[in-house]
Order: sequence, then C-alpha cells, then structure tokens
Amino acid sequence: MKKIKLLALIFVGVTGLSSCGNFGDLTVDPNNPSSPDTRFLFTRVCMDTYLFALNGTYNPWTQLFPQYLSERQNIQYSNFGLQDYDTRAFYYRDLQNLEEIISLNTEESTSQSSNVLQMGSNENQIAVAQTLRAYFYMHITDVLGMIPYSEALQGDAGNFTPAYDTQESIYSDLDTRLTEAYAQFDESGDLDGTYDILYNGDISKWKKFNASLRMMMAIKLSDVDPSSGRERFSRAYADGGMTDNSDALVYNFVSEEMNENPLYTNIVVDGRADFAPSKTLLDQLLAYNDPRIEAYAEPNSQGEYAGVPFGILQSDITQYTDCATFDPRYYQAQNTPITIISPSHILLIQAEAAVRGWIDQSQAENYYRQGIQASFDQYDLGSSFDAYYAQPDIAFTGSDEERIEKIGMQRWLANFMQDGIEAWSDWRRLNVPKIYPGPSASISHIPYRRIYYPDDYGTNMDNYNAAIQAQGEDSFETRVWWDVADNN
Repeated sequence: MKKIKLLALIFVGVTGLSSCGNFGDLTVDPNNPSSPDTRFLFTRVCMDTYLFALNGTYNPWTQLFPQYLSERQNIQYSNFGLQDYDTRAFYYRDLQNLEEIISLNTEESTSQSSNVLQMGSNENQIAVAQTLRAYFYMHITDVLGMIPYSEALQGDAGNFTPAYDTQESIYSDLDTRLTEAYAQFDESGDLDGTYDILYNGDISKWKKFNASLRMMMAIKLSDVDPSSGRERFSRAYADGGMTDNSDALVYNFVSEEMNENPLYTNIVVDGRADFAPSKTLLDQLLAYNDPRIEAYAEPNSQGEYAGVPFGILQSDITQYTDCATFDPRYYQAQNTPITIISPSHILLIQAEAAVRGWIDQSQAENYYRQGIQASFDQYDLGSSFDAYYAQPDIAFTGSDEERIEKIGMQRWLANFMQDGIEAWSDWRRLNVPKIYPGPSASISHIPYRRIYYPDDYGTNMDNYNAAIQAQGEDSFETRVWWDVADNN
C-alpha cells in the first residue's frame, strides 16, 4: 500500500496532472518546485523502464518486431503500417529528469540540500542516473540510429535545434560514462530503497546492471568494430554482470489503475484478447521439446499449442479463434511484474563473447549452459534442464558459426515478454531466428529500424536532413550503424 501511494504521489507531483495539495514533505507547489526533490524525479524515471519490454496496452511493438506475439483481433501493427517512433516522453521526461538529478548532485549550490540528499549520497545518485541515462539512450539509438545526443536537452541554453549524433559516437560516449559511473558507485553509501523501485537501493545490483549494459552494447560491435567491442566487453566482463535471477531488472507494477500491468488492462479490465503468443514462437518451442512453452502459453480448447501466424490478413482472423493464449502469469493481477533484462540474456551474451575469443574461450559452453539454466529456473523448470540440453539441436556442438546461432536462438527463446528491442537487435545482427513479415505487410523483411517521429524534427529540418544524408533514407530499409548483417 505504501508503494501505491508513493507512485500515485509521484505521478501527480512530477507530471503535473493534478492541482496543488498537502503532500507532507512536499511543501511547495508541485507544478513549480523551487528545488526539485530527486527522490520523485528518480522514481518517475524508473516507472518508464518497462516500456522497452511492453510498450503500452494496445501496441506492444517491442514484442511484435521480434515476432513473439501475433495479433488475433485486428491487424493494425503486425503489418508494419505504423512506422514512426515517438521519443518525446523519453527525452522530455525521463532523460530530462536524469540530467536534473546529475546536475543537482554535482552543483555546489544544490548538492548538499535536503531535497537532494534525502535520496542518498551524491556519488550513488549520479552513478544510478548515468546508468539509467545510458539504458534509455541505448534503446533509442538502437531503434533509430542517429539521434540528438550531445546537444539534446539544451533548450534552457537556447538550443532548440540539436544536431543528430552518429550511433558510433553515442555508443562510445555511453561506454565511457557507464565505466565512470561504475567506479563512482559506493556500496558503503546509501540510496533510498523506497524511491528506488528497481533495486531497492542495492548498490551491488546496480553495479551488475551497469556492467551488463556495457556488455549488451559491446557485443553489438561484433561485426562493425570487433576490436572496440572486445576491449569494451573485456572491461565490463571484469567488473561482473548479472549472474543470478535475483539480479534481473524487474519492474513491479502496483494494484492501482494508473500503474497497473498493461496486459492486465487489456485482458482483464477491458475484456479483450488482441494479442497471443505467435505461431513462430510456439512452433520453435515445440520443435525443441522446450518446457518453457507451458510457462509462456496456455493451450487451446483441444489441448494444443496452436499459435496464430504472424501478420495474417484481416480476412483470415476467424480461422484462428481457438488458439493458444498467454499464460496467466503475465496478466493475472494489476501488480503482475515484468522482467525487463534477465541474467539469462547476459550469460548467453558472455557465451557468444567467449566463442568469439573476447573472453576465455574455454568458458563458452559453461556460460551457454548457465544462460539456459537461468531461464529455466526463472520459470521453476530447472529439473527439466538435463533432458533438454541432451538434445542434439540444443547441445553446444558444431562450428563457431553454428554455436553462435544456437546461442542466438536461446537468447530469443529466453527473452519472451522481456526486452523486445534487444531481441530485435539480436535478429538484426545475427539473423536468428529466421523471421519474415506476414501476408498483410507491404514490406519483404522485418524492419531494420523505425523512422523519426515528425514532431521530433518538424522544427529541426536542417539537422534532420543532415542525419538522413549521413545515415540513409528515413525508412525501414536503412540499417543502424552496428547492423551490417545480411538479413533477408
């Protein structure tokens, strides 16, 4: 109940959706505070972290692009008709709040004020803010490529037309900032666990998340700049990423309408069934005798895991009314949590790095096994691991290329209903699994990127055009910098 009241207060106070009131310690007008309280700024940012896993109630595109889900009522999104990507909330709310936290903890005039120090030590606040800043920017640039970065959020200084930075330069700067943030973490210092709704003030887990982000970025350089990728990965690996399911980045929704699980809203509150696990996913799980199918989906009335084909024609919808549906674990209550980044994902990234020789190659199979085991353990399926791993299609055999393909497949299988942008990025880089648009789509391949949102560049056309000139046309066809794979 305390968390529900806290999030409701933050939603009202930070977003300015209500009139002023008596909020205890918040004794100033919440719509125009003279000295922002970093506790509320930080929690509001945390409330948007899940959007890269499940982007809202009716357009879960992050699960559609990697083909985890299919539409089963109206074909609106799996035909890829919606092309642009609206980043305004990330820039004007989340990234702005994070920059404010960093500034308030850095400036001598504010760093020792009570509205700042109540959240925790200056060092830890800066470190967690830099870590989340990288988390948001990594995802935005992985979706769009070139974006405003070095000149972003400078409206107060009079810059309303920021330049678009290359993804190469953004990745480099994010790695530098994350490395500095890791060194700045102070486990003997404090961070208010009430307002840190991701890791409850546990600095050791923030450090693992920080190192994991660096590994997630570094592995994407495997084709475009393997030398830099190896160097960055080695440093992050030495610092240590997620290893146990207790390290996962999890967002806990609450039993309150403004912050409830989006699938709960769609299925339970609104009584709809717009999406279901795709035939692509379920058929692959069946082919591997993968017990996770029972954790991901419920069979149809015939007891079969019959998935809906991806991107079918609207006229064919009625053929798939009796299909497998979500397992209730994903929507059964308002406060049903969602795992965003799991240790399974990070361990399997380490397996790939080992195959590539970026870290000890003798550990490749060990990390591969641990990654699958962590995914099984996440769903209490650990006892099924040995039989699963004994299958030739799963066992860690074959050439380096074949083993990387197996690693990529296991990352895709484990990432269901988690960070879908990461899964889409894996497909763009590794071409695993082999997925294609359905008959309702007007394009011949899964998009390589999304296009810029018109409001993002409408008053910044010169810099927008410069980005297009440098990167390529603003379309699904253009690849982001690290994507040099030959995906068809």
